[in-house]
Amino acid sequence: STTNDAPASFPLGATTVTYTVTDGSGNTATATQVVTVVDNIDPTITAPAAVSVNVDAGVCTTALANVTLGTPTTGDNCSVASTTNDAPASFPLGATTVTYTVTDGSGNTATATQVVTVVDNIDPTITAPAAVSVNVDAGVCTTALANVTLGTPTTGDNCSVASTTNDAPASFPLGATTVTWTVTDGSGNTATATQVVTVVDNIDPVAVAQDISVALDANGQASIAPSDVDNGSSDNCSLTLALDITSFDCDDLGTNT
Repeated sequence: STTNDAPASFPLGATTVTYTVTDGSGNTATATQVVTVVDNIDPTITAPAAVSVNVDAGVCTTALANVTLGTPTTGDNCSVASTTNDAPASFPLGATTVTYTVTDGSGNTATATQVVTVVDNIDPTITAPAAVSVNVDAGVCTTALANVTLGTPTTGDNCSVASTTNDAPASFPLGATTVTWTVTDGSGNTATATQVVTVVDNIDPVAVAQDISVALDANGQASIAPSDVDNGSSDNCSLTLALDITSFDCDDLGTNT
């Protein structure tokens, strides 16, 4: 007869099977065979859910220490030897893919990915230029934007400044106008600051008078209004007419200035 001691189930690795032959007189001989079981089945892995985090204070990145990645779910038909990931020490603004790798005891591997999104939630900074005072343009009561030197605001951001704008009108009216400056960063966060532009009227009015004659009434009285003497006075903005003498009587007969 010939027999062997092969087990009902072979474990991973090498197993020696011994064969025994017996003759009719009971003499025996043996020989061995090695059965090697190889694990060719990859492990399994499911990465943690995607993560969204804000940038760290004052910078445009997030340190790995401030990101809770979570733990992947792994499995294997035999054993899991290790689980690693390639997360950087610092995550940049935007989406970064982290790859997890699980390795089983036989060196088989599997991977899964997780997305870590870094969001910039920090507003930019802005300081408006100093207040400006300008004279009206010649002959009018306004000042064109082209004739006003607004200056340049000071801006900053932990990541980047995308644009800086203002709401200055094409023409500034007499008096104080508030100009609002708006800075926008690369992530759409905004900040504002204001500047006052004051338009001053430095142009004298033009007074034009005319000679008039008035007759005293039955009581010896007469009066005049500024419009009686005005002969086309003007100003680039506005004017008020006034007279130093408006009433006359018999003592004023003749020429009065």
